Amino acid sequence: MKEYIYGNSKVIVFSPYQLTEMTKEEQKTFFQEEWNKGNVILKEIAQAAHDCLLDSYLKQKQA
Repeated sequence: MKEYIYGNSKVIVFSPYQLTEMTKEEQKTFFQEEWNKGNVILKEIAQAAHDCLLDSYLKQKQA
């Protein structure tokens, strides 16, 4: 478990794979291996993040 503070918000990360304890390089390797295996959850998270960024971009463009 690892805690982060962003402004007035506290984010607590629980990871069964201990991702928060890995180095950036270990995390990169882990995610690349999972992506290559076709990890459905990872791909759904990536799609959700993409959709969120696209929505935010389009809203800014309209303003």
